[in-house]
Amino acid sequence: MRSSALPGARGSRRPRPLRSRPLRCRVRGRIPLGQAALRAGPRAIPDAAQLQPRGGERGLTLPDGEYYSEIEVMPRRELEELQLRMLRAIVRRAYHESPFHGRRLRARGVAPDDVDSFDDFRRMVPIYTKDDLRREMSGDNMDWILGAEQPISLYSLTSGTTGVNTVLALNYGFLDEIVERLFMRQFWMAKLRPGMTAFQVLAGWHFLGLATNMAFSRIGVRAVAPWGTSIHDYVGEFVESLLRWRPEYFVGMPWMVDAMIEEGRRRGIDPAELFRGVKYLHLAGEPITPGYARKLLDETGVRDVFDAGGSADGIWGGSDCEHHSGIHAWMDVNFLEVVDPRTLEPLDYGERGRWVSTLLIPGGPTVLRYLGDDLVSIEKERCECGRTHYSVHIYDRVGNSFTRNGRLLTPYDISLALEAVCGHRLFTVLNPESSGDTIRLLVARDGDDDGCEGASEEIYREFLRRFGVGVEVRWVDVRELPFSHRKLIRVYRDEGGDAA
Repeated sequence: MRSSALPGARGSRRPRPLRSRPLRCRVRGRIPLGQAALRAGPRAIPDAAQLQPRGGERGLTLPDGEYYSEIEVMPRRELEELQLRMLRAIVRRAYHESPFHGRRLRARGVAPDDVDSFDDFRRMVPIYTKDDLRREMSGDNMDWILGAEQPISLYSLTSGTTGVNTVLALNYGFLDEIVERLFMRQFWMAKLRPGMTAFQVLAGWHFLGLATNMAFSRIGVRAVAPWGTSIHDYVGEFVESLLRWRPEYFVGMPWMVDAMIEEGRRRGIDPAELFRGVKYLHLAGEPITPGYARKLLDETGVRDVFDAGGSADGIWGGSDCEHHSGIHAWMDVNFLEVVDPRTLEPLDYGERGRWVSTLLIPGGPTVLRYLGDDLVSIEKERCECGRTHYSVHIYDRVGNSFTRNGRLLTPYDISLALEAVCGHRLFTVLNPESSGDTIRLLVARDGDDDGCEGASEEIYREFLRRFGVGVEVRWVDVRELPFSHRKLIRVYRDEGGDAA
């Protein structure tokens, strides 16, 4: 993204608690945020925290409309003005409070007042990676290296999918803000409501599991957290808890839902019976294609499947809405960029590259242009739901990508091509760098008599139409696909591949 970008806020003070009323009407268009404030110009736009309805715990009031906060439908121009002010405040804080970021800014000769625009920010502030942070973080400095406010209340881990886990040093003031401004909006948008029984299989030690439990408490749901953590060893426990508690809402990962369905069938339980009573699936950790969502809807009988995504390291995330046109990422919480995977040069809206996150909420770990491992694109168009924040499409990890005809492809793209002919299928891409102009696939049969096994010509034409290259398909039993710790490897390379 070049000159156009996302929101920000002026000044370095902590966001103030809510002072405004929660939104109580169903609105498709703009919502007036106070005509006097808007006429007074951008300096009079309220701070983001002033626009947040508070949650259901401690007697706080929840909205009764489809939006959790008025800021979800704030006009884009005001969002961008707000975002720039917040961005400048975070640069100032990073410079003075974070030894890690302060040293890197000074090495580039950058002072806080030098950053006066989004373009200044992209040009002057260096990108950093998880490895950069790992090299400098230790048990002696994790409390303060990223400038988190003291005292530290708890530590949370990232998943460590691409290596050693990193540690987030957190305080409850920051957690309160991130839960209110990110997770409460996300779950409200994905139809979680007070009084529901909500079931979640996210690990309690992970940042996402911690924040989800806090959001459950604040919304006022009956939370069910079954014994175990998010690995296959505990699938049986999750199945038994699901049958016992019959929740209305399920939070987890796609592969865990698949594993629970498989375990249920092993016990003679149909997926629709296993998920009887569940209205909504809220899934994170893997991209969800339309075909996979349809498969879950058909098999489980739930009303809707919501696709959530983001990053604990980049402290950004969100969910799609009922229109399923991308993950809504909150522009008053993060400034997101997309950069070329090789050159790290900024890309525009709609172009595919690696995401870069800057967290706009002060008080916790300072995230200032963190380079993520996923390929994404950001769309600027307004969603049918009326929310004005941009939508993010997550495709897969960079390590699962490969190039054909100058285009960067991922298993998400391959899934869409297969789904156009056969519906959802499990598959693995084989050695993409050494298969010439052909894409080689192992595709699992859907049952003993898969009618799509005879559709090789249709599949070939679909790949030629989409990617300009042919495809070689070998149909196998699902047990012949490569797995790592019972997790499907979507791109297999002889020298080793990333598990999905």
